[in-house]
Amino acid sequence: MSAYLLAGIRQRANSELTLEAAASEVVAQTVWHGWLRRWGLLESFALPRDPANEPQACLVIRATGEEAAVRLAKEWERVSGYRVTVLALSTAAVHAKGLR
Repeated sequence: MSAYLLAGIRQRANSELTLEAAASEVVAQTVWHGWLRRWGLLESFALPRDPANEPQACLVIRATGEEAAVRLAKEWERVSGYRVTVLALSTAAVHAKGLR
């Protein structure tokens, strides 16, 4: 398993979401993140203090390869509305410092 960073950016909507749409999004994302945790794939996450800045959310996940990471990114795009970029994380610096 390798570590990947999924960086999510959401385009600003011109109108506000309805309460029903917002609730539906929250539930879908909660379920999806819950499954990532159950499967042991979610290592960490980060959210900005100011959500107006980009990226708006980052996940560090574990996947068997880049193809699997891309599939998870596409699913996150589907449930969150984010445009997601996948970056492979290197562990070279951690191993060099003996911080593993």
